[in-house]
Amino acid sequence: MPRYGHETQRLVIHLRALLNVLSRYLSLPLRLMHRLFHSLWQRYSRVASTRLKRSNADGPSDLVAGSCQPILPQYNQPQIPVPSLPGPPLNSSIPTSPLAPAPPSLNHAVQPTSANLAESSMFPPFLPSEVIRYDKPPHIKPIKQSPKINPLTTNYTDIGGGDNWSALVHPEGALYFHDSVRGIYTDSNLQSQGRRRKMNSCITDLLGEAARLGLNLTGGNDIELVVQLFRKRPGDSQICKYYFVDHPKRLILWIHEQHTEKLFEGVRGVEKLSHIKYAVEHQYWSHCELYPNVKLDVPALLHDLREVVVHASAENVTTDLSVSPFDGDELSKISDLISQLQENVQSRDGCQVHSVCVIARFMGYFAQAKFFNFCGLPAARLNADQSVYVKTKNGKLIVTLSWAFNAALFGAPESYMSELRRVWVDRSINSPRWKNFNNKLSSEWSGITMYSTVMIAVDVSFLAVPTVMPTDGSQPPPVIGTYISVFFVVGSLVGSLFLTRQNRHQESADQAVNFLMKMTGSAFGTKALATVHSLPYAMLLWGMVYFMFAFAYQVFSSTLTITLATTGCAFGLVVVFTLWLIYAARDFHISKMLSEWFKACFSKTAQGTVP
Repeated sequence: MPRYGHETQRLVIHLRALLNVLSRYLSLPLRLMHRLFHSLWQRYSRVASTRLKRSNADGPSDLVAGSCQPILPQYNQPQIPVPSLPGPPLNSSIPTSPLAPAPPSLNHAVQPTSANLAESSMFPPFLPSEVIRYDKPPHIKPIKQSPKINPLTTNYTDIGGGDNWSALVHPEGALYFHDSVRGIYTDSNLQSQGRRRKMNSCITDLLGEAARLGLNLTGGNDIELVVQLFRKRPGDSQICKYYFVDHPKRLILWIHEQHTEKLFEGVRGVEKLSHIKYAVEHQYWSHCELYPNVKLDVPALLHDLREVVVHASAENVTTDLSVSPFDGDELSKISDLISQLQENVQSRDGCQVHSVCVIARFMGYFAQAKFFNFCGLPAARLNADQSVYVKTKNGKLIVTLSWAFNAALFGAPESYMSELRRVWVDRSINSPRWKNFNNKLSSEWSGITMYSTVMIAVDVSFLAVPTVMPTDGSQPPPVIGTYISVFFVVGSLVGSLFLTRQNRHQESADQAVNFLMKMTGSAFGTKALATVHSLPYAMLLWGMVYFMFAFAYQVFSSTLTITLATTGCAFGLVVVFTLWLIYAARDFHISKMLSEWFKACFSKTAQGTVP
């Protein structure tokens, strides 16, 4: 019994020693992991609570991507007051209806109303960017027998709207319907009499509500109405969505409360009416592109577009910080198109719908760029890499981990961060810069793929040397180092191939936005994407480092004095020159730092010896 008690006591002592060792070496990593998960959980809780509050207040809504700018995380945004058309026009604000209080001044922030009239109404408002035209489900069924054409057939019109509706074809090929008497457009298929009856009933009720507010459609080119029948889910009853168009003011109007999440496209900090106007104007040009009206003043629109293009071209020529959504080559092509459009307008009495679509598309891009750049505000973005938001400080844990990753990856994430800050400013993309950045990444990763292939061949050849791989089955350090080098090089090769393939699907800004939003949505933000982009380069360097370790061990393990002397001197010179080059490239001069340190020490010593 005493012997068993003595063994038990020894076992307890060993277990205590093991626990002490584990607590000593694992306490710091465990504390770091605990702080990391705690900060991530707090961030997730804040985001979840914000989304829950917004969903309870505003209802569910899906985001719609912009044409050349990203979809951003939604924040609590102000609501646009209900507009009314009659009365004297304002210069840079959206007029308000008696249903909502008017803002005291143009510089006053837009305040949300207390009642949600859109949800309680049969006619919820929507935006031109939400028109269901490009996402319609397929309807054509294959037929077994092709139809025959009757003799002397000259009339190939078999699509008609009926009543006052006429079927029109968009230059892109889409079918839509127009009521020229009342000035109404719709993308809903009105060939069915039952659907026309439903649409006319909705329009009558909607125009009755608008007339009570003083908004009347005259059938001219001043005020137009766009309606469309929607189903939230298959089997649900149809609802009629709408918006009004004011051509003289180039604005979109609603008679009910309109939420701003989709209108602002995720841009934060939007408060001023003069700023909101550019978002509404962008939707107006989207409407003109969807439903081209040949009664517009096309010569005046061409003159405005030419002025904007000339100014953007001058900016691209004189500076590389232009906020234009197009680069120099694209602006030159747009100028040529404007000249051709000018000739077409002068050679014809009227204007074709094709010209209206072209003008509206380019004007929409420039209006959207003004909105994203806070045009007309004191904090407007004037340079492409200028941020307009107040910077928020990251936590100490995030800063520490970012510094550790940057050091472990040879400073590559920091260099990629500087490039990303030029194209991904305030979580929005500058299209011309993104194209150049995308091409640069593709060429760089293609070069890394070639270097990785060469390094694999070098590692395998080094392992084939008889003096490196012993015949007794042992694994000396050169072999282990070469194995690790092969692993890193293969990882670099696979990573560069994957990123190159992924990069080909991000040539357009819209496609790049989705990828960037996914990669930068974590607590590390843009640093996570910079780290991912730097992995092929860093793993290739680690593969070279381990190969040099294996090769140097194989060389310096020799006992010959002449070998050690010659190779040691050459190795030392190469290391010195390589470090010198790295310091010069990183703008990090150790001599300057040492001189400053000696001066500081000398000044402290002199101050301490003064009587």
